[in-house]
Amino acid sequence: MHRINLIFKKEMKSLFRDKKAILTILLPVLIYPVLLMFFIGFTVVVQSNLDEKISTVAVENNPPQVLIDKLNDHEKLNVVYSTNDLDSDQIDAYLSVAHVDGVENYTIEYNSTIETSQFAANRLKSVLTEYNVELKTSKLNEAGLEASTLDFVNIKSEELMGNRDDRIISMMMGMFFPFLIMLYGITGTYTIASDLSAGEKERETLETIFSVPVKRFEIIMGKLLACVNVGIISGLVNIISMFPLLYAATVAIPDININVSFVLLFYLIIMIIPVMIMTSTFFIGLGLVARTFQEAQSYGSILLILFMVPTFVVMVPDLEITNLILSIPIANALMLMKEAFLGEYSLIRTFFVLLINLSISGAGIIIMNRLFKSDWVIFGGE
Repeated sequence: MHRINLIFKKEMKSLFRDKKAILTILLPVLIYPVLLMFFIGFTVVVQSNLDEKISTVAVENNPPQVLIDKLNDHEKLNVVYSTNDLDSDQIDAYLSVAHVDGVENYTIEYNSTIETSQFAANRLKSVLTEYNVELKTSKLNEAGLEASTLDFVNIKSEELMGNRDDRIISMMMGMFFPFLIMLYGITGTYTIASDLSAGEKERETLETIFSVPVKRFEIIMGKLLACVNVGIISGLVNIISMFPLLYAATVAIPDININVSFVLLFYLIIMIIPVMIMTSTFFIGLGLVARTFQEAQSYGSILLILFMVPTFVVMVPDLEITNLILSIPIANALMLMKEAFLGEYSLIRTFFVLLINLSISGAGIIIMNRLFKSDWVIFGGE
C-alpha cells in the first residue's frame, strides 16, 4: 500500500500541475449558476408569452349561439368563422360540431407538438366543459328537476404531490442532475486516463518507473486510484455546485418534491464510486494499447460514447425500475440516483447495483493488469 500510495501521489501531483485539467474539473462551479439562471429566465419568459398570447380558433359547422357567445367572452380566444383570409399556420385550433340524436358532438383539432396549439385546445376544452354544465342544468330545470337530484355520488380529488407544474419540475430535476453528475464524472476519468497510460509511453517515463523496485500491479493500482480520484472529484464538484441551487429552488418553490440532504449527498457519492472505477479501468486499459497520447484519446472517445449510451436511460420519462434496468451498468446507478433525488431509497436495490458495478470493475482491473504485464503491449516490437 505504501508503494501504491507513492504512485498515486506522483500522478496527482502531475495532474494538479496541469492548469487545463484543474479548469476542467472546476468548470461546473462557474457555469452551473449561469446555466440555471438562463434556464429559469428562458422558461419564465416562454411561459409568460404563452399565457399572454391570444389563441386564434376557427369555428365550423355553426355551433349554438350560446357557445359562440361564451367563446367570444373568453379574453384569450380570437374566434374566426371563415378561414379563407387566414393561413393555416395562423390558426391554433379548429372547433367543429356534429348533431347526433340530439347530442352535440364537438371535435377539437390541434397539434400537440406546438405549444400555442396545445394552449388553444386547453382553452377550448375549459369553455366546452363550462358550457356542458350550464346546458345540462338548463335542460334539467326545463324538466322540473334540479341538477343536484341526479348526483348520487360526490367525487372530490385532492392532489397530494402539489400541482402538476411542480411535479413536472421535480421529475425533470430528478432526471437531469444525476445525468450531469455521471456525465461529468465519466468525462473526468476520460481526460486523465490517456495521460496515465499512453502519455507515459509517449514521454518514455515508464522505463524510469520500471527501474525502481515496484511491482507492475502496484503501479497500475496507483494509476487507477489517481484516475478514480479525479472522476470522484469531478462528480463531487458537480454535486457541491448544484446543491446550493437545488436548496434555493426548494425554498423558492416549497411544493417541489426534491429531497436535498446530507443523506442524498452521501448516497450519490456511494453510487458514482463503482462507476468511476469501471470507467477508469477500461480507459486506462485501452490507453495501454495505444502508442501515443493522441491515439489513446481517439480510442477513448469511442469508448466514451459507449459509456454515455446508458446514461440517457435516466432521461426517459416514466421509466420503471425493472430487473433488466438494474442489470445494465451505469444506467442502474443513475436510476437509483434519480429515485434518491425524489426521496426514495431501496437497500436491496442499492446492494444489487453496487454488486454488479463492482464486479464489472473487478473484471476490468484484471484485464488492465494483464495488459500492463505484457512487454509487447507496453513497449511494442517483438
